[in-house]
Amino acid sequence: NKDHYGNKRHAIELTAETFRQGIDEYEVMLVDFHAPWCSHCQHLAPIFEHAAEMVKERAPQEIDAHHKHSVMLATVDCTEKKNIPLCREKHIQAYPTMLVFRKSKNRNIQRFGMEIHESYNGKRNAEAIADFTMKVWKEVIADDKELQMGAGTDSTGDGKAESVVRTRGCRIEGFLMAQRVPGKIIIHPYSKGHSLNSSFISTDHEIHHLSFGNRRTSEIRAITGINRIDGAYAEPIGKPVILAEGEDKVGFLSPGGYTHEHYIKVVSTTLKPRRGKPLHAYEYTINSNMFESHTGVPQIVISFDLSPLKVVVTEETKPWIEGIVSMLAILGGVFSASIIFEGILSNAILTVAKKLD
Repeated sequence: NKDHYGNKRHAIELTAETFRQGIDEYEVMLVDFHAPWCSHCQHLAPIFEHAAEMVKERAPQEIDAHHKHSVMLATVDCTEKKNIPLCREKHIQAYPTMLVFRKSKNRNIQRFGMEIHESYNGKRNAEAIADFTMKVWKEVIADDKELQMGAGTDSTGDGKAESVVRTRGCRIEGFLMAQRVPGKIIIHPYSKGHSLNSSFISTDHEIHHLSFGNRRTSEIRAITGINRIDGAYAEPIGKPVILAEGEDKVGFLSPGGYTHEHYIKVVSTTLKPRRGKPLHAYEYTINSNMFESHTGVPQIVISFDLSPLKVVVTEETKPWIEGIVSMLAILGGVFSASIIFEGILSNAILTVAKKLD
């Protein structure tokens, strides 16, 4: 009995049909989700089978009267058509991916409607994998407490966990020093120890803050509030158009395998208030689209272009005489309109009176 790579099989081969039954049979199961074409999987295969053999030798075969097995290693081929829905459900975005399934109340954690599993990221040698698997089993037997996000198992005692419970995502924040010329920010997944599965990679994201210049938008708006700047332009100064309607964040969703591209047009804006110092900000508009990535890994591309034009808004007060003149002009207009209306009404009455005579 050999695996997909010609090695003697010691790990259990699971499919979509046998997966649930398989993980329910064991207290702990470490599952390797792999693809035969992946060079990293080919290198790991004999190591994983050796680790499975070592675990078999170390682990007791029965732990209670119900003849439940204790611990086992298993594999799932994600290139098999029948297994693709399973691998998509488990969010297998790179090969090989080793997930821990515990026969306990903390088998998985629900976040955003998805199952979040503990993943193994330790050394890829048989001894390390076997030690880790047995350590997890001992933890489950000794103290079946619920794992929290960010928790994991440290099998070597060096203070660094070989596994971790975490969501499939990240948070990016910071700033870039850029010239006043068009440029791009490209965000894409990468791993030197995995082969990426482009069709399963999701580039869903949310933009919580995006601004240009050496001042944050919130700081500019705070200054305008302190200085009590008047005028219609005082409130939106420094506020990105994308967030102008009071939204705290903007989300972009897509199926797996899609690239998101945002094109941002940036315009330098200066507000010269009646009181206080001038305020400088960068307003922008954004156009977004997405397309399926047929030739590469899905990514997020943010292209920005700084306009050579500059908008200057100046708040000025008019002399009091202009206000009086404007008021007189309005009164004159009203008086003229009343005279015209009176003339029309008088002519209409005379016309009707002549017809009656």
